[in-house]
Amino acid sequence: MTFQVARPEAYQPISKLLKALAAIVTLILAVAILYLALSPPALQASVGVNDKILHFTAFTALILPCAIFLARSLVWILPLSLLFGGAIELLQPGFGRDASWHDFQADMLGVAAGTILGLAFRFLIKRYVATSNATR
Repeated sequence: MTFQVARPEAYQPISKLLKALAAIVTLILAVAILYLALSPPALQASVGVNDKILHFTAFTALILPCAIFLARSLVWILPLSLLFGGAIELLQPGFGRDASWHDFQADMLGVAAGTILGLAFRFLIKRYVATSNATR
């Protein structure tokens, strides 16, 4: 099944805007993740949530906008996000934190989950756009 938009030129400006917003949101999330991952442990201990769940959620959120709106860029975004997670683990001992293989595994699972969820949302969005245009 292929999806064809009746008037693709009408969607180009909003498509460019959504792609730019996805990139900006991803960069903001990356900066926030870096800050939180390298912040003193006392700051994160007050949250009361398992550290692995935080890693999983952060990296799911990191990749989700790109998987939805920048799917073609996933070829280089996925490896970069995994390198980012690994670099954080390597840097943490220098900030009084412990590096953990399990944290990196949670990062990898988060990237996989964010990619799967994002591509599923992308599919549903394209399907909705195609069916709404077909009924017009």
